[in-house]
Amino acid sequence: MRSVVPLVTLRRFFALLVLFSTARFVLNGWVQTQVLEPTWTFPFDGFEWLPRPNRWGAASLFSGMMLGGLLMLREHWARAGALLVFLCFTYVELLDKSNYLNHYYFVSLVAFMLIWLPTTLRTPQVPRMVVFSFRFMLGLVYGYAGIAKLNADWMLHAQPLAIWLPQHSALPVLGQFFAMREVAFLFSWAGAAFDLVAPFALFSDRVRPYFYPILVTFHVLTWVLFPIGVFPWVMIACTTVFFADSWHEALWSKLQRWLPTSKVVPMDVQWPSWKRVVLVTFLLIQAVFPWRHLAYKGSVFWHEAGYRFGWRVMLMEKAGWTTFFIQNEQGEEREFPTGSFLTPNQDKMMSTQPDLMLQTAKHIRQIWDDAYGERVKVRAEAWASLNGRRSQLMVDPFEDLASLENGWEPRTFVLPLDSVIRPLEFEAIKDSLRHARGW
Repeated sequence: MRSVVPLVTLRRFFALLVLFSTARFVLNGWVQTQVLEPTWTFPFDGFEWLPRPNRWGAASLFSGMMLGGLLMLREHWARAGALLVFLCFTYVELLDKSNYLNHYYFVSLVAFMLIWLPTTLRTPQVPRMVVFSFRFMLGLVYGYAGIAKLNADWMLHAQPLAIWLPQHSALPVLGQFFAMREVAFLFSWAGAAFDLVAPFALFSDRVRPYFYPILVTFHVLTWVLFPIGVFPWVMIACTTVFFADSWHEALWSKLQRWLPTSKVVPMDVQWPSWKRVVLVTFLLIQAVFPWRHLAYKGSVFWHEAGYRFGWRVMLMEKAGWTTFFIQNEQGEEREFPTGSFLTPNQDKMMSTQPDLMLQTAKHIRQIWDDAYGERVKVRAEAWASLNGRRSQLMVDPFEDLASLENGWEPRTFVLPLDSVIRPLEFEAIKDSLRHARGW
């Protein structure tokens, strides 16, 4: 058994981040652009049945997140708050694959764990494996992110950082260095080393005090340079769970005068064997699931089978455009405009993700069938570029995509990736991206 105070800190910090990120999402108008504005979405496989929320439904979901965050700050309502956050947040997350981010998945996992694991002062002593489980999940994120960086694009070509960093060349003082290709290599190797070392450094009582300032610097720098939302702050806050009990006790002792207090009666809660089995099973699933991409041949960054939920962070610059064509039984063919039902962001995401192309093709066929009672074939001419490579056809342009299913099978309709990155094309690619993005 050990003290629960590290988990109290994690829960309270996590609650504050939920409140901040939900308010940020609402104030930036993303509820409108990502939830309400799309006329059609890319639901995760198996969750197509989830109803699309109307304005009142969206208001209820995000109000539920805010209420859940507030309840998680209270000892007596923490589990109920975590349940509310998990249900509301995960509901929104499952509505549209095109909005997927690694830290969205992480937030759902942590909220789920907070529902049924003791993290309040009502249970002053908890089994060691409870504290270890949260530390294990954080170590998993860093470790798998580091392993994923051990690929040729990242280590040998400094991609995609060699494309991203030059856009900051206008910054005072440091900007001139970001334009240098050598700096891209330095950042790539340092990033891989940081992620690989982080789990071991955080678990080490001797190394952690020296490593944590590096961790904060690393995440703040990525937050400044790259548009990755609140993920850096999530990791900065949650990794405090590795700190010694004395640090947490001193923290809340200093903050006690400003915090609302209520009488908490400690309880001697037994930890049944079945909970241990469930927890171990949950952690094993999280450890094994990211490796499923090994079942597929080819580049996971290209076909993306097994890509999501694998903690592959900031590993690719992928751009493309896709044109869909429908063909009737008489062999007559015409282009179908996806702009009639996809937002610009959805179209951008779909054009580089093969499973979204299949969902789009099926939707096009359904639209045509509903309008004209005619079942058509749907093919696509999809051109994409990955990490500095020249654009190439991504999927078989003569495959009826509407007849295929998203599943666990290999995506044979995806054409092989040209593995060559041509250094002479680097400046041209960088210039084209700069103009496309208004850099």
